[in-house]
Amino acid sequence: MDEGLLATNSLSRVPFVKERRKPRPVMTFGEEAQLLEVAAPHLRAIIIAALDTGMRRGEILNQRWEHVDLARELLSVTKSKTVGGEAREIPFTRRLFDHLNANRQISGLVFTFNGRPITRIKTAWKSAILRAKIRYSRFHDLRHTFNTRLMEAGVMQEVRKALMGHSSGEDVHSRYTHVELPVKREAIQKLQEWMSHHNSQLNQKGGDIHDSTESDGRGFRQVFDTKSDSTQTLDKEDSGGSRTRPN
Repeated sequence: MDEGLLATNSLSRVPFVKERRKPRPVMTFGEEAQLLEVAAPHLRAIIIAALDTGMRRGEILNQRWEHVDLARELLSVTKSKTVGGEAREIPFTRRLFDHLNANRQISGLVFTFNGRPITRIKTAWKSAILRAKIRYSRFHDLRHTFNTRLMEAGVMQEVRKALMGHSSGEDVHSRYTHVELPVKREAIQKLQEWMSHHNSQLNQKGGDIHDSTESDGRGFRQVFDTKSDSTQTLDKEDSGGSRTRPN
């Protein structure tokens, strides 16, 4: 048709077969608690960042301190695979703020292993899933979990997309620039209250992992305890034999 050899496109009315959507797992609070309990410290921080911000793995591993504003409890995504994701602002949950504040730096990468960049977490992730004895899920499913939790907390789709930096081929700037920061802060506050409520219910039901633990007042135990037994798993996670680089 472009060359003028055909007057009409004979395939224009052929119906497309609809792609079947595969169900994506949403991590439960019980599974989250079990995973955080056994994850190595560097991976634990990354998991919480994914659950509480919806950031992609690459965005988390490339996040820099220069774009973390602790005074305003806010970060700007340093590097993203989408235009809409670049430099978007995400308010902190309390537990993420506590971790960042306790480990604050002036510059450099936020999430490191012994001060060195982390380039992959695939082996560490699989090892943590096995030790936690929970159903398998991909690391990317944490992003889906964040979105689902926001939805169940009553956050509108437009705000969820703005927080996650979604792009579907549309003009991202015209679509999301009017979702202002106070609206995002309100969304994260709703998320935090919703999570606290559900974790309190889990504690009351006598969850396997919470029976003898104390709550920090926000529905979570303190999961950044560097004296945790999970620190001994760091060496075991490196399938290549090296003890200086995480997987």
